[in-house]
Amino acid sequence: MADSGHSTATLRLTMGTLRIAYPITVPNAAVPAAEIMPALQGLVNAVVEAAEAGQAVSCRKGCGACCRQLVPVSRTEGERLLQLVEAMPAERRQALSARFAAAEAAIDRAGLKERSGRSDRELSTSYFALGVPCPFLEDESCSIHPERPLVCREYLVTSPAELCAGEQQDGVTPVAVPKVSMAARGLQDESDDWFPLALLMAWGRRRPRKVRQRPGPEWVQRFLKRLGASK
Repeated sequence: MADSGHSTATLRLTMGTLRIAYPITVPNAAVPAAEIMPALQGLVNAVVEAAEAGQAVSCRKGCGACCRQLVPVSRTEGERLLQLVEAMPAERRQALSARFAAAEAAIDRAGLKERSGRSDRELSTSYFALGVPCPFLEDESCSIHPERPLVCREYLVTSPAELCAGEQQDGVTPVAVPKVSMAARGLQDESDDWFPLALLMAWGRRRPRKVRQRPGPEWVQRFLKRLGASK
């Protein structure tokens, strides 16, 4: 289905035992990949809802231990998040800027600003040990919850919430959610790369300013191709 500016189609995905049918709407015009993020967020939400059905998820507002984990963000998501910050009132932007600066300084002091040959697992473990809160965390809750990164949507647990604060994550039982977020990596710039969410502003200062634009349906097709390749 299409109107003058958008196209809508129902995506039907089979992911393990899950069967997902989700209507996705994207602009027909040529746009950066960041412009289809709302559609991808809705798709990830649908996958997560199917995966957690019938399980007692213990994640609650005010439980922010997981917001000290290393959150990998793709360029596509990074561009969207920078737009979000830039649209905020000046006072809010200033507060966020201070939090991002503090997080960047802590990560730099720990020698974790660059990967330096570490595996993703090693980097993630060292990062969590720092206890650096996500700059978007306020009162132990996500202040941008509707716009939170895809990987944050995919992380849910059924174990007691207090276990998530343990450095070794002993006893933590995540819900088995297909990692749809992986397909967003490299969508914009062909590079399967990511950066920590806490370094969003640092990344924003050095990111390439030129972005490729494609019609929305073409971005979706590319995303689905990447999703199929990641299974």
